This record gives sequence, C-alpha cells and structure tokens, in this order.
Amino acid sequence: MADSIKLLDITEQNAEEIAEHWTMDVQKNKRTTHYQNLTKEKLIVYAIDFYRNLRNLLTADNRSEITQKYFQKYAKKCHENGLPLHESIYGLVLMRRHMWLYADFQAIYIDALEHQQAIDSTMRIMLMMDYAVYEITQYYLDHMPEESKKKS
Repeated sequence: MADSIKLLDITEQNAEEIAEHWTMDVQKNKRTTHYQNLTKEKLIVYAIDFYRNLRNLLTADNRSEITQKYFQKYAKKCHENGLPLHESIYGLVLMRRHMWLYADFQAIYIDALEHQQAIDSTMRIMLMMDYAVYEITQYYLDHMPEESKKKS
C-alpha cells in the first residue's frame, strides 16, 4: 500500500475541493436526480467524510470489517435521505471518479513508477468499491418493505 500513498495524500489534502466538484456534479447529473433534494452542505460533508476515511478503508489491518461498517453507515444515510439504491451507488462511483479526475488534473503521476503506483491505487480502490456496492445493496434489501420482497 505504500505505493499508493500519493493518491491518498492528494485526496486527503484536497478533500474539500474534490467534494465541492462532486457535489456540483451529483446535483446536476441526470443519473442522480434525487441528490437535488439534499443541501449542498450536507452532500459536501458526506463526500469529505469518504475522502478522509479512504486511507483507513484501504490500509487498516481489519479493513474488511471497517469497510463493511463504513458502507453500511453510508447506505443508511442514503436510504434515510430517500436516495434510491441505484443513485446511492452511482453517487459513490462519482466520488471515486472525482478523486481520480482531481489527481489527473494535478498531473501527480509523471513517470513510469508513479504510473504503476496509480494503477495499484486504482485496483485497490476498485476492490473496495466492489465491497461497497455489496454492502449498500444488502442494506437496501434488508430495509425493503415486505411487500416488495415478495415480488422479488
């Protein structure tokens, strides 16, 4: 994981700015229309929380347990705010995209070694996002009304 620290450093140091860009995108994106019902301030807090917890989600010894708890909490917030499952997941995808867009815009990866480190970061984050999708989906299924479960 030491190879991937540069992306995490950039993300943590610029969490507010990345969160601002994400919030603007998620509130105007045609795939996340329910985010328009939430305040900009609330959304920025959600994104900053994600960006600041990313290092722990990727590097903690018990990262599987931490990831599970974190994304169950994320799913609960989304669910309580009336965000449909597909938008909750796509909002997270956009968080990931804005982190990478910011890093790419800053041109932090310039040589072959740094490029390989960026690929390593990407692979680790993609795996974590796979776990996130599972946890979010499971939370929504667990909180689905009984009538809907019978139709599934």
